[in-house]
Amino acid sequence: MKSLAKLLGIDSEVYNQWQLHWLQEDSVEILLLLGIAIPSALWFFWGSLSRVDSRPRKLLFFGLRLAAFSLLLLILLKPELEFRKSESLKNSIVVLLDNSKSLSIKTNESPRVDLIKKTLTTNASYLEKLGKDFNVDFYFASDAIDKVTAGKVESLYQPHRPFTDFARVFEELAERYPEPNLQGIFLFSDGADLTQESGKISSSLMERIKALGSPIHTLQAGSNEGFKDLAIESVSASDFGFVQQPLRISLTIFSSSLGNRNVPLVLKEGGHILVSKIIAVREDTKRYEVELEFIPQSIGKRIYSLSLPKFSGEFILANNEKEFEINVVRDRIRVLHLNGRPSWDSRYLREVLAHNPKVDLLSFFILRNMNDDVEAPTTELSLIPFPSNLLFDDYLSSFDLIVFQNFKYDPFIDKKYLGNIRKYVQNGGAFLMIGGDLSFQGGGYSHTPIEEILPVSFEEISRSFVEKPFQPLLNQELLRHPILSLEKDPALNLGVWDSLPPLQGFNMGLLPEKNAHVLAKYAKKSTAPLLVVGKFGKGRTALLATDSMWNWNFRNVGDGGSGRYFQKLWNNVIDWLIAEPETRRLQLESDKDRYREGEKALIKFKLLKKNYQPAVDQTVQLFLKALKKESDSEAKLKTDERGEGVFPFLPSGEGFYKAKIKAKLEGESLEEEIMFSVLKDTAEFEKPLVNEHLLKKISEISGGEYLLLNGRDDLSSYMFTNPDVRTKSYGRSFSLWDNWWVYSLMLGFLVMEWFLRRKSGLS
Repeated sequence: MKSLAKLLGIDSEVYNQWQLHWLQEDSVEILLLLGIAIPSALWFFWGSLSRVDSRPRKLLFFGLRLAAFSLLLLILLKPELEFRKSESLKNSIVVLLDNSKSLSIKTNESPRVDLIKKTLTTNASYLEKLGKDFNVDFYFASDAIDKVTAGKVESLYQPHRPFTDFARVFEELAERYPEPNLQGIFLFSDGADLTQESGKISSSLMERIKALGSPIHTLQAGSNEGFKDLAIESVSASDFGFVQQPLRISLTIFSSSLGNRNVPLVLKEGGHILVSKIIAVREDTKRYEVELEFIPQSIGKRIYSLSLPKFSGEFILANNEKEFEINVVRDRIRVLHLNGRPSWDSRYLREVLAHNPKVDLLSFFILRNMNDDVEAPTTELSLIPFPSNLLFDDYLSSFDLIVFQNFKYDPFIDKKYLGNIRKYVQNGGAFLMIGGDLSFQGGGYSHTPIEEILPVSFEEISRSFVEKPFQPLLNQELLRHPILSLEKDPALNLGVWDSLPPLQGFNMGLLPEKNAHVLAKYAKKSTAPLLVVGKFGKGRTALLATDSMWNWNFRNVGDGGSGRYFQKLWNNVIDWLIAEPETRRLQLESDKDRYREGEKALIKFKLLKKNYQPAVDQTVQLFLKALKKESDSEAKLKTDERGEGVFPFLPSGEGFYKAKIKAKLEGESLEEEIMFSVLKDTAEFEKPLVNEHLLKKISEISGGEYLLLNGRDDLSSYMFTNPDVRTKSYGRSFSLWDNWWVYSLMLGFLVMEWFLRRKSGLS
């Protein structure tokens, strides 16, 4: 090597190794091809030398041709000679310290992590001695690895990570140690890897272990012997449920070393008990599958809690309770529709309600009244009696909206039930009256609870209903009201309203209340209201003083248009009456329903005036409260030019939070609230057992050893091989084929052969 290095001008004292590289990617195919072609060519060439009598001359010709072919082969294989300087690489030992939360669970009155800390202290001198021959690297390990210096392990080692994933840990370890100098791994853990099924090890984890190619010595912290615990291990519930509909919850309860006893399982909403069930716990059974069923009574985000009793001596108490959130929504909007007389208007409204997938419609049509002259007994004119007592007493609260369309209550509804409707609206219900000669004064509603809840009062006039065509006029101050929004673009929306055909027939003698919103009136010179909305108590009411809205469907379609805007208007009316969130003047939301612990939350709000214009530069009060804590925080915020605002904050810890916003605007107090949750990752507490099987399999597959720690273990018996692993620090390469002398030499051999053949009289 020294002679070759000197020939090429290389200092042999600097470079202590050399290696020949064949750079041709398809060198095997080329060798195979040339292995057939070159011997064949040489065989035919030897045959062509039969006329040469002199054997030495014949061998000379053959040697020249063989030399030329050899140089050609050298060129095709592109060899390079590399001189390099290599150094010995110090081998590594890795110490993995599981810092997931399950290490905080107690074993024999002390946390599992204490066993690891005591073992490290006991073997400090052994690890220090090991560091003289190896690089001993310490890592905190859970779902990732985090390197830490040996001197800071004691002060920084805390079990706080949410879960463990050994497959990911070993994958990251293989990326950090690509060279074959990793000679062994100490894994201190309780094996609580929830990505692995109990009693099994996944193929992906097995592949990661084998890829490391190093023995993994597993040192188990804690054991399951005498482990006493009662836990709600898992809860399975839908993210949403329907109000007044049964909701089922499935859960798994874990029990260990509690003997034979009966334990109560309680489901609560706040302090109210919804369901309780007795679970018969037996010593020979670890897990119990339980199902609970209850009926949500209110819509919105509801927070429920499951709890088990806490027994003396349990190693962990955090898993005896579990809170969860379900968004309770309306299954469908229940609408009670009473119509006093069949008409085109009632037909088309009923079609809108019946074809709306969100609406559950109960509709009654009065086909005759008591004054009709019919030649039949009264008992034969109805399949069933009108169920006024059921509708307006027993089941009234189950409806979201009540619609009286050209309906006269007497004699079908006892006047006392009108008071029930008043209470229903006052408590948050919705009521709509649609015009006709049997509505308002014509229906006998003057001086009744119905007049009280409507946003108008009745003027006693001789003729309350007039058959006269008219073109409705919108209130320009309320153009942004959700009911009037047939198109999102304001200019396009006005064009739509102007294009709708005229109506005919309207109710007179209606006087808007002070706080009512008159969205439309009959004509420019008239003050008579057509579409009026208002509030009564917690509920909303509206009236439409005409029975000819069907024109906006029938006539529009007949003229080649569409009935879409007729349907859109009625859907807008329904949404406003049942107070859908987008129709509220004060709106509040969080950017997420659930946050992780330590994640910043964003609370967004929007404030609108009575005319639904943005309330600019208005002060609102925001209250934030963690449900498990008595203290709460408060902030005063300002709205921007769009009437909106954002409040970012960092929740103080895990649990459920309530955000409430209050605003005073135009003499009215507005209030909204939402709930959101901050999740603390406690999955390892829900399944707190040590996974001894997994740790044993890891050591078995890798060729390591398994040890159950007691805190006084001597690890000095663990021995590691320390082979001489060398690595290249720098090098220098020379091409053995891309040189002028190679091509010159090959050409020289061919020319010399040609010249000698000519001298010998050969062609």
